[in-house]
Amino acid sequence: MKLSRYAAGLSAPLYLLALFLLRERIPGGVSFLLSAAIGPIAAAYFSGAYLLARKRDDRVPDLVPLLAWGAAAAMEIHAFVPPVARTGVVPAALFFGIALKFPATLSVPAILCADAWLAAVPGPFVKEIYYTSAMALIAGAAGIAVRGGYRKGEREANGVQEAIARSRALILPWEESGNGGMPATGEMTEESSLLRREEELKDGIRQALERLLGLTGASHVAYIARSGSPGSDLHEGILLSGGSPVTREISLPDTYVPVREATVFRKPFLEAGPGARRYAPWKNGPGSAPGGVAAVPVFREGVVEGVLLAVRDDEGPWSDPVVPAMELAGHFVGRDIERMRELHQGDRYFLRGEWYHRMVRKMAEVGTERDAEPAGGERSRREMVYAETVEQVRRQVDADRVLLVESGESPGNGRLAWSVSADGGGGPGPEGFEPLGDSYVGWVIRTGTQRIFPGSGGPPRSQGILPGVWEREGERSFLVLPVEGRVGFRGALVCAHPQEKRFRKRHAEIARDITRVMQLGLSHVERLESLTIKATTDGLTGLSNRKAFLERLAADLARLDGRYPCGVVMLDIDHFKGVNDTYGHPFGDEVLRGVASVLGKGVRKGDTAGRYGGEEFVLYLHMANTERARDGAERFRRMIRQIRFPHEGKEIAVTASFGVACSPHHGNGVVELLKHADEALYLSKQRGRDRVTVYPG
Repeated sequence: MKLSRYAAGLSAPLYLLALFLLRERIPGGVSFLLSAAIGPIAAAYFSGAYLLARKRDDRVPDLVPLLAWGAAAAMEIHAFVPPVARTGVVPAALFFGIALKFPATLSVPAILCADAWLAAVPGPFVKEIYYTSAMALIAGAAGIAVRGGYRKGEREANGVQEAIARSRALILPWEESGNGGMPATGEMTEESSLLRREEELKDGIRQALERLLGLTGASHVAYIARSGSPGSDLHEGILLSGGSPVTREISLPDTYVPVREATVFRKPFLEAGPGARRYAPWKNGPGSAPGGVAAVPVFREGVVEGVLLAVRDDEGPWSDPVVPAMELAGHFVGRDIERMRELHQGDRYFLRGEWYHRMVRKMAEVGTERDAEPAGGERSRREMVYAETVEQVRRQVDADRVLLVESGESPGNGRLAWSVSADGGGGPGPEGFEPLGDSYVGWVIRTGTQRIFPGSGGPPRSQGILPGVWEREGERSFLVLPVEGRVGFRGALVCAHPQEKRFRKRHAEIARDITRVMQLGLSHVERLESLTIKATTDGLTGLSNRKAFLERLAADLARLDGRYPCGVVMLDIDHFKGVNDTYGHPFGDEVLRGVASVLGKGVRKGDTAGRYGGEEFVLYLHMANTERARDGAERFRRMIRQIRFPHEGKEIAVTASFGVACSPHHGNGVVELLKHADEALYLSKQRGRDRVTVYPG
């Protein structure tokens, strides 16, 4: 679609070039007139297509071909219709429109090309180059100037919007929204709910400040509350000045006398006249030499939620009564805060319950999923829990990146169990553990204490938040939360964001609740793993039982599909009945466990050893042809011969007989391969035992 769109637009300049060359070869005649008619016809066609597309809801009108061919048709009319050319309307309108529609990097080359074409094609003017060049200069410059003024006004409008957006970053006494909003997925989260309630509260506070300006005669009024940034000693909020509809951010230290009087001593502050200059809230600009300053605390249920501040630039007394008017406004602001808090609490309880039940359902679904195959390709049950946990934390906390760090046996080591980023990247980290060094994530794991790093203010950190290999450039705010449990997982959860002062205590509460659900999911996984082991493992030897081995063999044979070799080996302990009769069944069990230990430890990754029944065992050798399968069986035979089982001061040795069958040479099915391996085992016993025989012998 894009290719056809740009092809239609680019064909117009090529058409004009072809028309110029044709004019040189065929100055007149029917052929040239038919060729010249293509431009207006194409312009009319694209104009009709544009108008039809505008009337249809399922089509987006395409303006590029219309602009290109419309300009081409206009240039033809100017060149070949003298009455129109004498008016000068075409180059004036064309050059002005191009400069107005496109930036200078595109409009200037387009104007130069159009000017050159008009000058090259004979027209009604003797000095066409001077005429069109003057038009290009005047009309093009006018278009660029108008466009620049329009863009400047647009930037100013955007600046107003940005100022309004910044004013919405008011830090409320109980929590802060950061830059969170409705996620790109459209899913409502606690962060987006908080932003919506904050917007409603900002409107109420702004209206109260507007009324306060008129009632008190102040030049500037503000609402400020204690900053939620960890370690901050500031009061932050919004400021409204007379004559400006836009609120701005404001921050004042706790030591500012009017704020201290209102928050610590819980009483109004009022000063007018020359003495008010000592309480200037800022150093430069309007309000830096005030003629009056007033502040009152905003209460909610006896608790100071914030401060209303009024600053007067003019000399003279305050409008009477200024303090009662501010206290009345504070009453309404406190009421709005309480109402919005209750609404947000309701949203939070609902949303938290929603994601909690979603996570619980997800953890329950883990039990219906298959475990990862040894060859990889599928997430294990634990990885599914990790992935859901970090993704849920990223959504609810609105973090840019979330890392789940698992602690090793030593708290000084850790590995990246799972990570996720807002850009969709992430996944499991390397299998091995690495030193955490003097990073803060290691300190959090060792001490079990959460840390929030705002990323601004204070002395530079001497330690990194994360080990160097896990760091990412541009991340400034961090939340590091310890994750502990008797079972499941031990380590830390790390949330990172490039914005300063991004995380608050409430984010830690959300993340902690999610990790608790994760621990429940991991406990569920451990229970499933325990049940799986019991269902698939032989209780005496610890090898795969017959059912599990046959399922694995069938799955691998289906995957290999006869294209790659594999081997099946059956072995039987020689004279095992005599061992049981002579030394007793407990000693026979020790022999079975000893042989199983050799088989389990000796198989390669990707191979499988199982107990087939009684004293009979079976091996699956992945990607092994007949020769390699025979060599493997021979190696196991020699290893079994070397085992010594102590019994009443003596050492007892046993031997085993082996039968080998390989796919696809000896068959492709489970039943066929086992049957041929068993027949080869029978031949080994017939030939004197303690030997390896490959089918058909």
